[in-house]
Amino acid sequence: MIKFLFQSFFVRWMRKLQIRRSYVASLPADIITDIFVRLPIKSVLICRCVCKHWNTLISNPNFAKLLLTYTLPAVMIRRKHSRFFHLVEYDRIEWHERRNNTLFSGVFEVLKPNSSSIKLDPKFEIPLLGTKVYAVLVCNGLFYLSCSNNGDISLVCNPITGEFIRLPKHPPILKPCECEISRGFGFHPKTNQYKVMRILIFKHDHPMVVEMLRVGSTTWINIEVDYPKNLISISRFSVYLNGALHWLGKDVDGNVSIWAFNFDTERFQSFSIPSDQGPKVGIHEFSGFFCMTYYNEPITMWIMKRYGIEESWTPILVNSDRNINSSITMFHDYIAYHDRENKEYKIFRTDCSDNIQILCLVPTLIPLKDIIIGDNVEVHNIYSLNYPKLRFY
Repeated sequence: MIKFLFQSFFVRWMRKLQIRRSYVASLPADIITDIFVRLPIKSVLICRCVCKHWNTLISNPNFAKLLLTYTLPAVMIRRKHSRFFHLVEYDRIEWHERRNNTLFSGVFEVLKPNSSSIKLDPKFEIPLLGTKVYAVLVCNGLFYLSCSNNGDISLVCNPITGEFIRLPKHPPILKPCECEISRGFGFHPKTNQYKVMRILIFKHDHPMVVEMLRVGSTTWINIEVDYPKNLISISRFSVYLNGALHWLGKDVDGNVSIWAFNFDTERFQSFSIPSDQGPKVGIHEFSGFFCMTYYNEPITMWIMKRYGIEESWTPILVNSDRNINSSITMFHDYIAYHDRENKEYKIFRTDCSDNIQILCLVPTLIPLKDIIIGDNVEVHNIYSLNYPKLRFY
């Protein structure tokens, strides 16, 4: 009797499922596409696994480019030096009804127990057994990952699709003396090429060394630039904007300014910063503008309304109220700023010694082979069952 009831239930369930599938399958492709581009990125990835037709549609490079125009910025989080990255998801409706708050508070709730609105799935694992990830730079939805202190082991990857390519090792440092190493990862719009930079500033009397790699090539090259002779220190990691990489730099007199390397001209240029308001300062990209934040009391944010024009520095925020209902949310050494008028948000890191790293990116499904320019570029995927995890000895 039980077996008969189960079989009857299963037959009815299968008939309903076939009717639903036939209904969805009968929809025109443009309607299905219009539905898909409005879904969260994880839902799109799930839909790709439903049937061959949907997989073909979503895997089409044209769909991936269209999706990019609809996709909102996402957040990934990891522990310091961890090779495990988590895509942070939250229930938008529940969170706004229950807390009347922004995405940032949701992100920060990740580290608190009993958070019903936050999920840390899917998990993206860098396939390096026993290897820490020391540096992560983000550009156009791609990650540059440095998996050793000196950057000899590095990758460029898409954390959403799982695709990655290994980069060639850096040239050895010829002069064995103490030096500062800074890195940058950006995009050259005129050539459609991604580029990685390494800058060496030596503590003793030795010229600064600037090295560049075009992602997809096999050789690092030394860039002969008219480098700033009085520059003695720059920030470890750069900010990419307008086809240039930007660092905070300090000269021999202790003056701090912004140093930008333009991919088009392959030259450095410097910008002055707003009036000095304290030693704790960070640079960021925000809403397409170059942005500076002073982490004092009160917190102040400035944007350069006209790129490269020092007189266009404009304060957009002076705020000492750090409660979670204001425009600013504080968590550990992170500041989350929400521009309610433009519905823009940004997470700023104020202390590199913190054990948490929060990364903002715009997810993309565009295949690496359609992004990276080069001959014989070998693209791997961490989700491939046939791909063994990398070991470095």
